Amino acid sequence: MYARKEDSLAEDNAVNHRPALPLDLLVDVSSLQAPLTGIGRYTLEILFQLAQQPERVELRGFNDLRHYEPQALHTLLAAVDAPLDSRASNYSTVLQRALPLAKNVIKRIPGARRLRSNLQNKRIARASAQTQGSIYWQPNFILGETRGPSMVSVYDLSHERFPQFHPPERLRWLADGLTSTLEKADHIMTVSHFSKAEIVSVYGVPAERISVVYPGVAASFHCRYTRDELALVKQQYRLPAQYLLSLGTLEPRKNLKALIQAYAKLAPTLRQQFPLVLVGGQGWNHAETDDLIARLESRGEVIKLGYVPQAVIPHLYQSASAFAYVSLYEGFGMPVAEAMASGLPVLTSNCASMPEVADGCAELVDPEDIDSISAGLNKLLGELGSSAQGCAAARAVSANYSWLSAADSLLNTASILRRGASTQC
Repeated sequence: MYARKEDSLAEDNAVNHRPALPLDLLVDVSSLQAPLTGIGRYTLEILFQLAQQPERVELRGFNDLRHYEPQALHTLLAAVDAPLDSRASNYSTVLQRALPLAKNVIKRIPGARRLRSNLQNKRIARASAQTQGSIYWQPNFILGETRGPSMVSVYDLSHERFPQFHPPERLRWLADGLTSTLEKADHIMTVSHFSKAEIVSVYGVPAERISVVYPGVAASFHCRYTRDELALVKQQYRLPAQYLLSLGTLEPRKNLKALIQAYAKLAPTLRQQFPLVLVGGQGWNHAETDDLIARLESRGEVIKLGYVPQAVIPHLYQSASAFAYVSLYEGFGMPVAEAMASGLPVLTSNCASMPEVADGCAELVDPEDIDSISAGLNKLLGELGSSAQGCAAARAVSANYSWLSAADSLLNTASILRRGASTQC
């Protein structure tokens, strides 16, 4: 199926290729809708870096609403994280706010995913026609019908390993589109060596057709905030002096139910000393977890903040005493890297990409074993006074995750594809 001969793009990416003329990069920016998902954040941060290098790349994009020329795309990027009350209340902004709600309704209609894929193919064809000679980057798994060189980001294969953690319509979308995407994409990017090995193993894609482009940790997580700045955030969210933080969407794959069950096994004095603070939006299939949370909330041992603005998250990390993240499967596990950058002692899963991301700087536990998680929490919280050296090592590891490096890797791959297309002309 994947017998065609390809240039070794992963090997070429080690060389810093810099094209003489700006490269035209066409991007599907449909994921840039607040509040951002992980894919939306990955797309946004890389595009931010590329937008600061006009001598190397000219960015164009499209979504369900329109085609974005470079200046319009830059405006869109600047608006994504802006507070709602600071955004212009024009017709386009109203449409962008309404679009996610409309999609949630439409995707429940039988055949809606297929219809949307057909419409997406038309948008891609129209955008490609407007940007002759461009390289197309699809940041969200399914490439669609393309003209010219293309590359796609595939973050993980959780739909293959844990199909029970996905709504049926998402499984159908990936089943219908991912195999053909991996066949026809000129290059594939993923976010860890773990995920690269998964793609090779499950789909038989030659390793040389896949590059690892690690996400970055934003400078706001490395920044050291003052006591007064942290105190203001604690006051705003009514947080205690010490707490155990966990961050992630409330959905089965994040394994919050097991974390809460393990936390409930800690000694009452430890739970009172370190309440568990949960940050993240509502996902799906979380009724049982909600019941567990409610019981501990009533005793003041769990504090559920829900979704919080991106600008606040670094303060929540740095105000915390420790961080726990026991997801069952991640392509990268961004919260682990962010917590390490913030100087927090970290507990995370001993499976999937988490050991790769932590690189020896976290307490690893079996996420499917409540006793293992509980013992890990006991150890983590019991050793807080002697963890300074480990936190310094964690900050050093997290410094390797850079959005500038991610943008350079992506652009180098696109440059190689452009040279290949020029050679064939």
